[in-house]
Amino acid sequence: MAQQADLLGIGEDDDALVGVQPAELLSDDELEPVSDNKGFAPVWKVGMEVEVYSRSKDRWIAAIVRKIMSENGIDWVQVYYKNSTQMKDVRGDSDDIRMPLIDSGSSLPVHQDRDGKSSRRSHGKGFVSILHKVSTISKQVESGLYLLKRVASVVHRMAAAEHSHVASVQKILEQERQKVKDKVGDEMARCTEAWEATEELLANQLQKRSEMATKLEQKISVPLTQFYNDAELKRKIIIKDEKKYGVEMNRAKLGVQKNLRNCQKLINSCIAAKAEEEEKKKSPQGKKPKKKFGGIMSWAMNKMRGSLQELQNQAATAAKNYSHSIDYGNERQTQYFEKELPLICKQFEMLERSRINALHKYLVVLNSISKQHAEPLMQIISAHKKVVGSMDADSDIDEFTSHTVRMYGPIPPIEHYTYQLACTLKDIKAGRFEGNPNSYFYATLEHCMTMQEGKTTAQVPIIVPNLINAIRELGGYTQEGIFRLSAKKEDLLRLRAQFDSGNLEVKETSPHVPAGLLKQWLRELAEPLIPTEMYADAILIAKAKADIADVRDFIEKLPLINRKVLSSIGKMACEIAALSSINKMTFSNLAIVFAPGMLRNPSEDPAEMLENSKYESLFTKVLLESQK
Repeated sequence: MAQQADLLGIGEDDDALVGVQPAELLSDDELEPVSDNKGFAPVWKVGMEVEVYSRSKDRWIAAIVRKIMSENGIDWVQVYYKNSTQMKDVRGDSDDIRMPLIDSGSSLPVHQDRDGKSSRRSHGKGFVSILHKVSTISKQVESGLYLLKRVASVVHRMAAAEHSHVASVQKILEQERQKVKDKVGDEMARCTEAWEATEELLANQLQKRSEMATKLEQKISVPLTQFYNDAELKRKIIIKDEKKYGVEMNRAKLGVQKNLRNCQKLINSCIAAKAEEEEKKKSPQGKKPKKKFGGIMSWAMNKMRGSLQELQNQAATAAKNYSHSIDYGNERQTQYFEKELPLICKQFEMLERSRINALHKYLVVLNSISKQHAEPLMQIISAHKKVVGSMDADSDIDEFTSHTVRMYGPIPPIEHYTYQLACTLKDIKAGRFEGNPNSYFYATLEHCMTMQEGKTTAQVPIIVPNLINAIRELGGYTQEGIFRLSAKKEDLLRLRAQFDSGNLEVKETSPHVPAGLLKQWLRELAEPLIPTEMYADAILIAKAKADIADVRDFIEKLPLINRKVLSSIGKMACEIAALSSINKMTFSNLAIVFAPGMLRNPSEDPAEMLENSKYESLFTKVLLESQK
């Protein structure tokens, strides 16, 4: 990655980039134009560890460079895979070879604080720590490069204006000199000498200003414009890669959703076919059931649908495909969040570091040129020197990262896909399609209340107060990251199986287990807590930035049982948020966690789902705050 970051032909740790003293650049002989821009093409070396994209396997594979070749002006890289003896030739400038994401190393750049003192400081976590807001990172990099472009434009226009001004003044001086010659000369020798000295002074000043304009153009405007063009090209390549990874993620997600719908459709057909066979068995032998209106259409549909055994086989195959799509989706998520997205963030960070270092370098050059030609402005130049000297890529990136975390929260945990059918593969093969009718999961709130009639006086499904009380008693309200950190999968499955068996007593040692099960119950409700028909109204309220009073009016329109469940969860959220200085879970962080359980977007359009996600979190935040 070091070569990729070397946008100016200088390493990241080079003192010429960070903490340079303007006084070092005062000599005209030492101020050479910065035009040796190496661009962004990586420099491949024999023995270097790389990653090569396999189109047949649709993934990146670790490899080592074996040989560098050149043919017809094109560089080719021969690599061999780490885990096999296979070799492959790849074009050095193609997108099928890249350097792996590695740590930045132990070398720490020098920087200067505002007092002019030099020190070495360690890097922060960088952009990888906010990879969940890659769009914010991309916008920052784009804005930063735009600022760089404007700096280059200002310097270019200033140099052009200076050349124009010098030419105009030189013309005026020549005209006035000619007018003096045409008249009788002044006989006062001292006056003549004074005027001649003034002309020489003005000429020298114009010469210096012309030299300054030329230096500004050659040493700042031209190389900075070239740097911007190369950096903008690289930014577009990174964005193209990020979009490609995002498309693959959406494709995996749509595959899971499509297979789930297909399974549910086939299981419903199995249930209908089984009921029909049972009805036939109940009818007396030899007696055909009485045909009803539309019987011919029903007979035709049954013929098209096939036998129960055929449907069971199709449902089993569909369930198997659904399980495979879940596995692939989870694998794709891991690849995206643990490798591809960190790589994109690292590339953005390196581009931003180089941009900041380049801006720092050329502002130091501008300061030095100005100092040579503007001695009366030394106080301003000195203050400018301190500001430029205090610039540091690490500081800027650390502050940007911390600000983003404060605004949007830390990286949320990956929510893996879970098997959402009420019946297992064995159930389907055995002809059991209804699943567990006594389970609180995948049920409606009304069904949950019906199950517990005569067993408890609770006004909400008993699973809610039981889990909330367990979270409180296990110290979950003061546990850092409660609801954000995930419990172990086997613990969640065990407690869920216990609840399905009818034992609702919680005997756990970690508050993350009941917290995780409460989130799971909310997300798996047959109808979300905010009914689907009210989803659009909720999004409109969030877009209008409505206050708590508007949200409370919205809550009054909910069914009674929904309001009671919302009240129980909201009061718990208020108690947790009141201790956010300890558990780090503010209303904003809690809203990110509970939004998928409160609201469910009826649309399957990925663009709309992504756009509405921020409004879902905003609405949920105000919804929880309204329960104070």
